[in-house]
Amino acid sequence: MYFELKLTILLKRSTHHLQMQEAIGNWISQAQLSDPLFKQTHYDKTYKHFVFSNLYPTEKDGIYQQGRIYVLTIRSSIADTLTRIQHCLKKCRESEYVQLVAGEQRARQLGHITELLTITPAIVTIDRQPWVPEDNIELLIQRLHANAEKKFKSLYPEAPVQKGQPFIQGITIENRKPLATAYKGRKLLGNKLHLLIHEDEYSQKLANVVMGSGLAEKGSILGAGFCLAKYLK
Repeated sequence: MYFELKLTILLKRSTHHLQMQEAIGNWISQAQLSDPLFKQTHYDKTYKHFVFSNLYPTEKDGIYQQGRIYVLTIRSSIADTLTRIQHCLKKCRESEYVQLVAGEQRARQLGHITELLTITPAIVTIDRQPWVPEDNIELLIQRLHANAEKKFKSLYPEAPVQKGQPFIQGITIENRKPLATAYKGRKLLGNKLHLLIHEDEYSQKLANVVMGSGLAEKGSILGAGFCLAKYLK
């Protein structure tokens, strides 16, 4: 299970979709400073366990348009985290780029997950360098699995970690060239991924964590690794 907050927002400035992620992340981070617990853990190097989408609907030319209404989705593996984010955004209803119009929160329970598809690029770094399609695909799978497993252990510290195969059965890189997301005056390279998920219980647990906490790195800062799932109903 994970939790989802759907926000209706008004865009105040026309913005390229690869720059929009940083603008959204900055708005959420600024809003969180009104919450004492968020403020205390703001610079902690711990998993924040939330991830956000880019704006919807997408624009054919890649430019979100000033004055239009869009939908933004924020997810979390922890209900209280999402509730507190919603309260923060109600206090900080707008930023330089967006203005909050409305929001609605709900719990989501998926069936057996068969596939995960990233809607925002997943960011994986190896020795401080971005993974790119020319690199080892097995290493990418290992890093994605390790990241999901660490998030799982963060959420459920008493739960046993199962040794063996990664939760990913197969993987396809959807882009021909890495996608660059703006962040602090530079660009972080990521990739759109299509994952096939193993059927065993542990793999399913990790897939559910990914849905609520994001795939790989920079989920709470840039919304990287925001996924949609295909599942058996």
